[in-house]
Amino acid sequence: MKILFVSNLYPPNVVGGYERLCFEVASAMAEAGHEVTVLTSSFGGKVADYPRQTVLRTLRLMVGENIYSPWTGTEADRDALNAGNVAALDAALDQARPDVIFAWNLFFLHPVFLGALEATGRPVVMMLTDNWLINMREGQWMGEFFRDHVFGDKPFDPAQPAEPAPVRPAPTGVKAWLRALLHPAPSPSHPPPVREPRHRLGASAIFGAEFMRDLHHAAGFRFRREVVVHNGVHQSPRPAAEYRDRTSTVQPGELRLLFAGRLVDLKGADTAVDALAQLDREALRRAGIERVRLTLLGDTQDENYLRLLNDRIAASPFAHEIERREPVAHDALFALFQDHDVYLFPSLYEPFSLTLIHALAEGIPTIASRAGGNTEIVRDNETGLLFRKGDAADLARAINRMGADGALRQRLMLRGQAVAAEFTFARMIGQMEEALRAPS
Repeated sequence: MKILFVSNLYPPNVVGGYERLCFEVASAMAEAGHEVTVLTSSFGGKVADYPRQTVLRTLRLMVGENIYSPWTGTEADRDALNAGNVAALDAALDQARPDVIFAWNLFFLHPVFLGALEATGRPVVMMLTDNWLINMREGQWMGEFFRDHVFGDKPFDPAQPAEPAPVRPAPTGVKAWLRALLHPAPSPSHPPPVREPRHRLGASAIFGAEFMRDLHHAAGFRFRREVVVHNGVHQSPRPAAEYRDRTSTVQPGELRLLFAGRLVDLKGADTAVDALAQLDREALRRAGIERVRLTLLGDTQDENYLRLLNDRIAASPFAHEIERREPVAHDALFALFQDHDVYLFPSLYEPFSLTLIHALAEGIPTIASRAGGNTEIVRDNETGLLFRKGDAADLARAINRMGADGALRQRLMLRGQAVAAEFTFARMIGQMEEALRAPS
């Protein structure tokens, strides 16, 4: 099978898990004997060649100096960029002559490019592990979803959208970027419940989570074929002796908490910082925990959010318990997880997290927010603990419970490992291959 992957970013130019997963899937497809061509952008400036892959870095993205700053070009600049991207797509099609086009994250590309993709006459399968398609076609709806359900307090029910929540104070970081990107600006009222799909696409869709399927349905999208393929990760079995016994903490008398992820507002590191001040320290002391330490590990690209986070840390009476660290390589994650007692995953919005699967598979007791696809991985009181997103007090209660109960940590670890074993990379690739063959 000849497959043309289309992605806004591709290694070695990466920001998050989407483009890393795209690379891993493309590499696996090439290893399986498929002819793989990748059409991507040159954003980031890095170049690398990969075995059995033809990588065309000829697209241009509508972004500013970095991925977190908005596009500031003129209308003429936009038109020229779109024309260049459509020409790049045509050239890639002439070169690859694909049996199927596998469209990944198309954030920062214009709807004109999506229209050209749909007009190729070739089968198109969209990998929807994020909301890029909704932003392209239903930007106002997506803006209101973020306002009401992500940064607001209303639960998401795809069958019956909630009334709008009060608009919160002016956001920073990704929130500000989203507002600059989405046009027109959200109206004061919530969109009515979707009864009939507004967009019936000839393309097929692979959803990375049930949450993403429900989100696209709520936004009014239907596809030629639809399938949920939960993301999977490479899992290398290790001897049981290499996994830490969670009935005791890494260091006697100390509870080590870990946040590892992108330092942007959607990931909620500030919620973890705020939770430190709301812990029941006396209850922890009765359980033998005299000290708490929070490690925040992540990139530093979103300068606006970093300023907010650093201010939040400086204002905390427990700033001395917080350590900032740089990201680590993937092969260092296991040691990192073994060196901490509890993994915190406080996202406000999370389609489906590969890092969360890694955490469970590698044996660290985990507390995650009830956001998006998190609940398809972490089952409350079975494979981890769940808390209300953005609620530092609720997170603190979960930390208290986890910190004070070694038997609970051990039970959640063992069951979490068993469930994480279901989310394998090989299973995901097999299901994707089946979906890619279906439209042809």
